[in-house]
Amino acid sequence: MLASVLALILVPRANRRRGWSDQLAAAEAEIAWFARELIPQLQQSASPGELAGGWQVTAGRVAALEDKLTGLEASAQDEAGRARARTLRDAVREARNEVQGLTTTVDPAGIPRDLAAVATRLEAALNPPQTPPVQPGA
Repeated sequence: MLASVLALILVPRANRRRGWSDQLAAAEAEIAWFARELIPQLQQSASPGELAGGWQVTAGRVAALEDKLTGLEASAQDEAGRARARTLRDAVREARNEVQGLTTTVDPAGIPRDLAAVATRLEAALNPPQTPPVQPGA
């Protein structure tokens, strides 16, 4: 009887966690697409107008990613999950705003460099430096 009650409680909770983790992994894959595929494509733009055209086609996908990360932050089961989703969301939001700003830049020669910096920041959010565990007695 107790085992049945525990199963009724624990199995749905585990499924929710797994579902959340799967959604976060999908969002991380979208961020990787943004940094590794979209930005290099946008770097090929010859002018701010060309950049604006390429961005307009994909800006909705990036905005949807930001919204998804906002939802993941709200539905996280623990603080670590909330923090991860928030960090990723903030990185996507900042990158989206920067790319949008580049569509009206007066320095078209700087677009590839500025986009590379955006991609670098997205990669840093995806792959934060690992802090070594603190050794007891250290």
